[in-house]
Amino acid sequence: MRRSLARSLLSVTIAAVGTSVAMRAQAPQPTDKKAPAFEVATVKRNTSLDGSGGIRSESGGRFQAVNAPVLWLVASAYSDSMGGLRPSQIIGAPSWLEAEHYDISAKATDAADMSDFSKTRLLLRSLLEDRFKLHTHREQRQMSIYALVRVRTDGALGPRFRQSTADCFKESARCGFPGGPVGRIKADAITMDLLTQLLANASDRIVVDRTGLTGGFAIDLEWSPDQAASSDKPSIFTAVQEQLALKLESTRGPVDVLVIDHVEKPIPD
Repeated sequence: MRRSLARSLLSVTIAAVGTSVAMRAQAPQPTDKKAPAFEVATVKRNTSLDGSGGIRSESGGRFQAVNAPVLWLVASAYSDSMGGLRPSQIIGAPSWLEAEHYDISAKATDAADMSDFSKTRLLLRSLLEDRFKLHTHREQRQMSIYALVRVRTDGALGPRFRQSTADCFKESARCGFPGGPVGRIKADAITMDLLTQLLANASDRIVVDRTGLTGGFAIDLEWSPDQAASSDKPSIFTAVQEQLALKLESTRGPVDVLVIDHVEKPIPD
């Protein structure tokens, strides 16, 4: 469940980004000024037991969450990268944050307040703090991680991984939406930030980029997501090394985590 949830957290966050350039930099940190908030918002418990759900930003400064666990919302709102926080990075979450699902419809005062997802995240944080009485703090904890490193001493990349001519700051749709079935990452251009998050989903552990690579990269990575099943495709670890000339090295390191100090079930609208 946790592994599939991690995939969902990344996919709904990418969907919310739309064609913005949220991958440019980390989300801005709140200042001493009053935190931005949605002008109006409705929150209702979803008890349909429907397995589908999503989070998205819409035109006109509108935000929609459908059948979304609160853990999705927290992971998306408090991440500083394109994808959401992984479940292992959220400490002290009560079980209902994952078990209970909610529908949220909200509208910003000004559509410019949602011009990219880094701004939308600040609105979502305010909603969680107001309606769910969420209080958190940040820490760093030592965890098992994978370090993504280069394999070849000559700096050459693998046969399925090459520098792209796309400008990831201007062509975010090309750089931010890798397609393909489970067990494949294919994109005209992908940033290392997004690649490490996709590899984290595939390896079920946080991945830290230590390659020194910057910019966008064309990629076509294939592996078998289920090594217990008969397959002619390699494991994710072998695929990364043979196809990308990179390596996932097991190590330990400091990981930013979000600690939940307090949270309450909301009073429905």
